[in-house]
Amino acid sequence: MKYVDKVDLVTKMLNHVPDLGWTWDALYKAAFNSKKLKSLTEEELQTLFDNKISNIIGIFNDKLDEEMYVIFNSQNNKNLGVTQTVKALVLSRFRASENCKSIIKMSLFFMAQPGNAYEALNQLMKTSSKIWEIAGDTSTGRNFYSKRLILAGVYSSTLAYWLAKETRSIDESEDFLDKRLDDVKNIGKISKQSIEVFERTKQELRSIIRKKI
Repeated sequence: MKYVDKVDLVTKMLNHVPDLGWTWDALYKAAFNSKKLKSLTEEELQTLFDNKISNIIGIFNDKLDEEMYVIFNSQNNKNLGVTQTVKALVLSRFRASENCKSIIKMSLFFMAQPGNAYEALNQLMKTSSKIWEIAGDTSTGRNFYSKRLILAGVYSSTLAYWLAKETRSIDESEDFLDKRLDDVKNIGKISKQSIEVFERTKQELRSIIRKKI
């Protein structure tokens, strides 16, 4: 199956996630409503994603990353400095996610389950790396990884803040993001402040994923 068909199936699945959660049943219902995939068995559908729900969530996250890029490019962001470019991309990611906050909470809850820790971190770092890639980062070695680790902390803490209240706007979260970016002014360098941001992020995310949706 082509990757684009998998993305289409996951997109259809989102209509069922609010009621069924990130489950195989939600995938089966999405496939049942697809002319291309209606004939596939449940086993065949699971095989498409290597029998892992986390892979489906990964495609969902990749889709949001692509939408982030489209939103960022639709705005006048060409002449921004590095920090402001990173900020604009994080806010673009939130705008791409604006209509599926509850689904994102569900994905965090699922990925917090035992056995999903590595994949959860991998997906977070993938988004962080995508932001730096679009921002034109050409760093290598330790600097490459430190930038992505620090940004992962900034992004996650702001995401936790935004998700904490269903009615919290992106504009409100922008003020919070500014403070987090100010905490790590030297965003390409590991510092005591950046480590503190990352550690605080883990606590904030735990408080979000422990809440049942």
